[in-house]
Amino acid sequence: MLEKEHSEIRRQQPLADWLRTGIEALLYSSVFISLCAFGLTVETYLLTGNKVSLPMACFVFLATLFTYNTSSLQRMWRGWRAKKGGQSWSIRHQKELAVLALLSLAGAVVLYFLFELRINLWFVLTLALISVGYTVPLARNRLKPFRSVPLLKVFLIALVWSAVTVLFPLIDASVALDSPVMLIWLRRFLFILALALLFDIRDYTYDRHTRTLTFPGLLGENYTRFLSLGLLVLYLLLVLLTEEGEVLIGLLSAALVAGLIVWNASEEKPRIYYALLADGAMLVHFAFVYLAVS
Repeated sequence: MLEKEHSEIRRQQPLADWLRTGIEALLYSSVFISLCAFGLTVETYLLTGNKVSLPMACFVFLATLFTYNTSSLQRMWRGWRAKKGGQSWSIRHQKELAVLALLSLAGAVVLYFLFELRINLWFVLTLALISVGYTVPLARNRLKPFRSVPLLKVFLIALVWSAVTVLFPLIDASVALDSPVMLIWLRRFLFILALALLFDIRDYTYDRHTRTLTFPGLLGENYTRFLSLGLLVLYLLLVLLTEEGEVLIGLLSAALVAGLIVWNASEEKPRIYYALLADGAMLVHFAFVYLAVS
């Protein structure tokens, strides 16, 4: 009987290992968060009643994938080598991630010109510089990454994400950036800003060691959570003023899910909590809107 149980455990172990490896690759290669960007871009079309442009959504996916893997590309460019053992997943697989960054950049460039996406190239490059400069110094030994600027990083994240997932698709669709559109942008900005604060909580010890002032360092972990919840309340007020029917219910539900994730966030939570749940709140946001309009 015991031999049979041990045999069953041995058969299940490879499956569990493959599953864990797959989840790690999905999360830490930034494919998952790029899917979140894809979903939010599609959501913008749905909210405004415009036809979904898959080339634009794929462009945002690839651009996000490139941006989040530029640190691996930088390390490879400088000839930095990972030490054996005890390294994070992204460090152990930095060569693969550097290749992924280059392939995603090439794909984004091909999509931009092949489908003649109608976004001003200078606008794209400006946001790209902000995104890359967030983690990679734009001038070696002269400038620090933008994330090192006190209290700035969460606003940069919210600004870039809201611009890319709201303004990019609507500009490409030739939609006028009037008050209703800008309210959608503001809602998205507040929602992303609320989630971005969670990563300040996650990185509190690291930021303290690097002497980077963040909101948890200024306000403390608890008050940072309350600030995040307050931003979600502002988001809810805007949703109540601008939406109705099933879309309103969907967005309220998405905010409730995000609120629960914020409420339970702490520095002690494992990194997968943030990679899967905090980022995943954006995908939940898209899913509720998709169900509401289907």
